[in-house]
Amino acid sequence: MIFAPVGAGGKLLERGITVLGHRPAYLERAAELGARYLKVPDHIWERWSDAERWAANQRFLDRAIARGDEFVLATKAGAARAGSFFARELEYLASKGYRVAEDGWRLIAPGK
Repeated sequence: MIFAPVGAGGKLLERGITVLGHRPAYLERAAELGARYLKVPDHIWERWSDAERWAANQRFLDRAIARGDEFVLATKAGAARAGSFFARELEYLASKGYRVAEDGWRLIAPGK
């Protein structure tokens, strides 16, 4: 059984687009598309440890997976900087069965 994420007031969240990439490219691309992206105010992000940052990031990705979101990349997958959160996101999603599209600008869900 698949559980859909529920937002405020018990409303089911609709499938959409989630943008990943290096900053500021992912912010710009998400704004262009009206898409979702990880939103954490800078003053909070800066206080968090690396482990806390990754935990928040992983929850964000898990929610996008549960909704069935399409993953669009604002930074080409091959340009991910080693050790960056973007590289970690790509590795995490690969562990969930996602693969990079031939053009390198989106992820393909498992089974597609």
